[in-house]
Amino acid sequence: MAKDILKRLESWHVKTEPDAVRERLVRMRESMNRRYIEEQTRLMEMEVRVKQVLDNADITSITYPFYLDFAREVYARKRRLAGSSLRREVEVLFYKWVMRELKPEVLERVRDEALSVSEPGE
Repeated sequence: MAKDILKRLESWHVKTEPDAVRERLVRMRESMNRRYIEEQTRLMEMEVRVKQVLDNADITSITYPFYLDFAREVYARKRRLAGSSLRREVEVLFYKWVMRELKPEVLERVRDEALSVSEPGE
């Protein structure tokens, strides 16, 4: 067991050696930057759609950040999950934010119109 730990530590030291890390990041930086820009663009587009839904809903602007937080959580789940797993996770998030006193009908509109996630059972 001690040998296994020593081997793991040695591997960790090798892969975290500053010059090796720097070389790796230099090689990857361009593609990392491109992916970051693409992801931020998608996120901003989603937030614009959510704000359009919120603008048409009967809510105060001071609550916008909370609805946007719900949308960002759903967006994050959409990136990792699909199908019934996604719908179940979104349902949990939906009830989490309902318990935080956000309007269910507005959350439904954000979920359905801005994020295109159908209700569970649909």
